Amino acid sequence: MERKKNRTKFVVSALALGVLVVFAFNAVGGNLEPASPPGPTMKTLDEVEPRIPIGPDTTPGDINYTYKITKSGSYYLTGNCTAILDGILIDANNVTINLMGYEIIGSGLPVTFGIFMNGRSNVEIRNDTIREFGSHGIIDYGLGKSHRIIDVRSVSNKGGGMRLMGNGHMVKNCTVSDNGNSATDDTSGISVGDNSMVTGNIVCNNGNLATSHVRGIYAGTGSMVNGNTVYGNGTLCEDNVYGIQGWFGSKVTGNTVYDNGNQATGEQVFAITASLSSTVKSNTVYKNGD
Repeated sequence: MERKKNRTKFVVSALALGVLVVFAFNAVGGNLEPASPPGPTMKTLDEVEPRIPIGPDTTPGDINYTYKITKSGSYYLTGNCTAILDGILIDANNVTINLMGYEIIGSGLPVTFGIFMNGRSNVEIRNDTIREFGSHGIIDYGLGKSHRIIDVRSVSNKGGGMRLMGNGHMVKNCTVSDNGNSATDDTSGISVGDNSMVTGNIVCNNGNLATSHVRGIYAGTGSMVNGNTVYGNGTLCEDNVYGIQGWFGSKVTGNTVYDNGNQATGEQVFAITASLSSTVKSNTVYKNGD
């Protein structure tokens, strides 16, 4: 009798184990065909950051400006912009422009600008070239605030490369060259107002043959000028030449400044100057003013 009970228990256990194996197989294996195709997991750039193309239909210009931006938002170029007079007027705050690797090209006529602002705030311009305008590549002529110029080339503009009056600006990783050559007024590769940052830029061959002061980089009170390479500015200039000029309380650190003011005939050539309460540290300076 005991033997029969043990046998019954064995059979029941074996059946239970079999049921568990079948259940596990079906649960793990299942149907390998998905019920429906997987949905998209990536958003388009326009979904992440809605942007507006710069063109005659979306940002129409006028007799002076090829294009005018009058509303806050994110904008981008879809092709080169060839200007008869000025390139782009930014007449709004909180604007981002991505040049998308294209160029804003001027005709070289006097007093024309690649990108013009007057007292705007929080404007960002990035990615590629502004060239051959009769004045500056980029300018804010008023009390502008908190602009960012990143990865832009400002080349062969007759007045200067970039001039941002006001305060709190940043110019980063730009190339600014061959601007202000033969200029008759003071000229700079990069000029920024108070409490600004100028970092990681190449500033070269600006203000050659100029007849007034030449500054590779000028930075206002309390600014930081760091990690820039500044060379070949003010060659044959007839007035004073400054590789870097920082105003009161500036920090001028880690820059390389050379070959500025060669064959200049003005009274003085300075690699770096800084006003009271400034810090000038860890710069490499050589062969300025011959």
